[in-house]
Amino acid sequence: MTVDDLHALLKQNYNVDLPKNYLHFALTFNELDRNLKGLQTHHICPRCCGGTDLKENLVRITFHHHRKLHQLILQTKELTDEQKQKLTFAYQKMKKG
Repeated sequence: MTVDDLHALLKQNYNVDLPKNYLHFALTFNELDRNLKGLQTHHICPRCCGGTDLKENLVRITFHHHRKLHQLILQTKELTDEQKQKLTFAYQKMKKG
């Protein structure tokens, strides 16, 4: 799946316009980490933004990549204050897997 494909899928399924640089890193980290152990599941479209547990919305990545994606998603301008608050809370509570 390309970044443009993922962007269109998320826009269609969740009506969110996530930054393409964030999507690029989500796909890249998923590919880089796929054969490693101790991976964590990350929702590409966060649940607080309407994301679900469907396969196309999930990536399996390392703890460090997971934290980086949360840092990137927090830079999304379209997030509401409540969404930013929930994502910040999740970021702060992350524990190394």
